[in-house]
Amino acid sequence: MLCEERLVNIMGGTVIETASEKLIDLGRSQGISLGISQGISLGMLQGQAKMIIELNQEAGIDDAVILKQMREKLSLSEKEAAAFLKQYGK
Repeated sequence: MLCEERLVNIMGGTVIETASEKLIDLGRSQGISLGISQGISLGMLQGQAKMIIELNQEAGIDDAVILKQMREKLSLSEKEAAAFLKQYGK
């Protein structure tokens, strides 16, 4: 792109962006946006799960109750809730 800009400055023309270049740029920006939003959502979910686990374990709540809370409050499957409990539990 830098080379094209210098060429335009020297020759006084304009750079024509092809349809495929526009689609590639659009796809790239959409992919980046989606990746960022999914990363934020996953991070928030992990934080919420960790908080539920830590607070309930500190209060002496049984793991079965903690799993049920995570499934209900975070809309997790039993397998997902169990994975978070294994990761963040004591």
